[in-house]
Parts: sequence; structure tokens; C-alpha cells
Amino acid sequence: MHTLWAGSYAKKEEPGIYKVIVDTEAETIMVRERYSGVENPSFLAEADGFLYAASESMDGKAALLRIESGGLQLKGTADSGEMAPCHIYAEGTYAWTANYGGSVTKYERNGESLTKIAFSKHEGSGPNEERQDAPHVHSVTPFPDGGHLLVCDLGTDTLAVYDKNNMEKVKEVQTAPGAGPRMSLFHPDKPIVYVINELDSTVSVYKTGDNGTITHLDTLAGLPPGYNDEHTGADLQFDPDRRFLYASIRGWDGLAVFDVEPDGSLARPRHVKLDGKTPRSFYALKTEPYLIIAFQDSNEICLFKIEENGLPVFTGQRVSVSKPVCLIKKGDK
Repeated sequence: MHTLWAGSYAKKEEPGIYKVIVDTEAETIMVRERYSGVENPSFLAEADGFLYAASESMDGKAALLRIESGGLQLKGTADSGEMAPCHIYAEGTYAWTANYGGSVTKYERNGESLTKIAFSKHEGSGPNEERQDAPHVHSVTPFPDGGHLLVCDLGTDTLAVYDKNNMEKVKEVQTAPGAGPRMSLFHPDKPIVYVINELDSTVSVYKTGDNGTITHLDTLAGLPPGYNDEHTGADLQFDPDRRFLYASIRGWDGLAVFDVEPDGSLARPRHVKLDGKTPRSFYALKTEPYLIIAFQDSNEICLFKIEENGLPVFTGQRVSVSKPVCLIKKGDK
């Protein structure tokens, strides 16, 4: 049995956070509990017995919920200082949000209250006038070194490296113009980080070094050849053995499946078209070959089994959830 938290777009009075149970032996998926009280709890993070939610609204907030045997208890919120927090990371008594309005906020938990303690505003724009008119920070991800954060800014085509403690920006790397970096995923065993670019649906590979250094190595197309309709890259996950890297792409509504080479580089992807509409973030179990995918616009979360060749196959198991956005494993750090 595996327990996951799902975040979604929902009004404050509606269920927005879901407890999802996956039974891989029976290959079933079900919603066990539903929680309201947070406006658009799109992305979630867990640390030290608390669940944190990015409240993706115009008056952006981070919400703090205590995890209890009987469910979740909302303990309070903290203003982000910016509109639309759209990603959150937490560890110990601290949390950080990436704010689509163009900034990063750091919070501290004191007991059961949450307070904003640092704020960093980005500047700039990109060549896509519709999507890159201003900074649009999309994710904040910890470096394996424990001291830095990697921040993807879709609006300015930059990857910013922050000192996690004092929130000073120590490095900035420019991506391809118009790429729109969205989410990053560090390889757990190699000095490599992968970034999915939303606007051109590519995946970039970077080498990591000391003091938060990142160096571009390669960028590969995620879309199948000949596809020319609307598309936006969404998320990245490994299979349990890190033999394959999966990238979800909306519009085309499918997965790009990259073979991961021994040095961490990627082969050209294979492609799996999905039945659901608008695959957002998804979760790969760490110990068993299964993917759980959130489909925002078909309002469902679906269970896929990874075959030996790395390609996911739909089990036929789905559960209805309104506008799901994010999936994390309960208890994950």
C-alpha cells in the first residue's frame, strides 16, 4: 500500500487536498479522504509531520497543515508577498515557495505557526511576449549538497541558484531563449540535474559542481517528430532504477521516455500517448514500477505500470479528482 497526497485547483470551501491510496498488489487506486480550507492548494510538500500547500491565488499564501491520525488540521497561513505561489518545498522547520508572480519566498515554522522570513524578487523578461512578459518563477528544488536551491524562472529563461540559508542568489544560468524552464530533477547518484522547459517542451541536462555550479550539457526535444499543435512541458520523474526518465507534456498529452545512459546523459526519447487530458505532475513509486499521473482537465488520477522496456501501460485504474495538479508520497522528504 502506498499513500499519496494530491493537490488541486479548488475554491477554499471545496475539497482541494486528497489522500490517495495505491495498492500495487491489487493494482487499484482510490481516494480515502478529502480536505477543504485552502484556496487552490496546487502544490504540496511534507516535512516533520506537517503538510505545506502553495495556495495559488492572487493573494498568494503558503498554508500549514498538521498531519494527524484522523486526518489533516489546518493550522494557519503566511502571506507569500506575491501572487500565485505555484510550487513549494519544505524541510525541517523551513519552507520555500516559487511564486509565478516572479519571486521566491522563504518561511519558518515556529510550533504550529508559519511566518514569511525572506523574499527575493526576480527581474527581466523573455522573447515570448504572451508568456514571458515578466519573471514567472515556477519551481524551487534543493541541491543534493544541502546548501543550495535551484529556481526555474519560466519568464526570464533563467536557472537561479540560491544559498538556501540566507536566500542570496549566488549564480544564474541562462537557458535557450523562449525555452521557459519549469521544473528540475536531480539525479540521486550522479552530478546531473534535468530541467523540463515548458514553452518548447524540451528537456535539458546540466552537470552540477561545487557551490551550486551548473553547466549545460545537452537539450533534447520531448515531442514526437511532426507534432506541431499546442504543447507545454510539465514534469519529470525517474523509474525506480533510474534507467528511464519520464517527461509529461500537455497539449500533446503524452510522456516522453528517455533512456538514462551510465553517465547520466539521455538518449532520444520514445513516446507514449496518454488517454487523459492535460497530464500535470506525476509520481513514480521509488520501490515498484508504477506511475501515478494527475490529469487536470479530465479530472482524474490514473495508475500506470512500467513494463521492462520502460514504457508505462495504463492499468485501467482511475479515480475522479477535480483538477488535480500535484502528487507526492506521504512520508517523503
